[in-house]
Amino acid sequence: MSTAGSLNKYKKTSGFTLIELMVVISIVATLLLFSLPVFRDIVLFYDASSQVGNVVRLINDLKKRAVKQNVDYQMHLDPGSGMVWVTNDDMDDAAKEAAKEKGVSFSDKIDIVDVEFPGIKETGNIEIRFRKQGYSDFALIHLIQDEKNITLKIEPFLAQVQLLDKHVYLEDCI
Repeated sequence: MSTAGSLNKYKKTSGFTLIELMVVISIVATLLLFSLPVFRDIVLFYDASSQVGNVVRLINDLKKRAVKQNVDYQMHLDPGSGMVWVTNDDMDDAAKEAAKEKGVSFSDKIDIVDVEFPGIKETGNIEIRFRKQGYSDFALIHLIQDEKNITLKIEPFLAQVQLLDKHVYLEDCI
């Protein structure tokens, strides 16, 4: 028997066609496109239970909430007591005082050094505004956590705060 005739027989090959691969890649790309906004809010530098991570999430949330609820918010920082609290323009004086009473205190491991605004370095009671038009004050919050310098950079028109693992001066940002 000759083997020459066996070369012409159809061999079935397995695998994916180019169209099948393109469809799968387009589905995965679409899923990633819609899931990326969820991943933007994840703080990568600190664990989820970190107080610095909580402040970063609070700032990001205040920027979004100000636009969504059409209300100006203020985040107050008191370096002396290590307290952080939030008020808005719709609150009366009694509600603002109640918000201060309910404020969150940093642990002993974190110290608020100061907050730098353009042209001003604040060390007393500090207020950072988040406006309903979608922008905020430009500010650098300098913290010390476990003897490590940390800077939270709040830019007016960016949605996310930047977490920097060093002490950054305002002159370096401009």
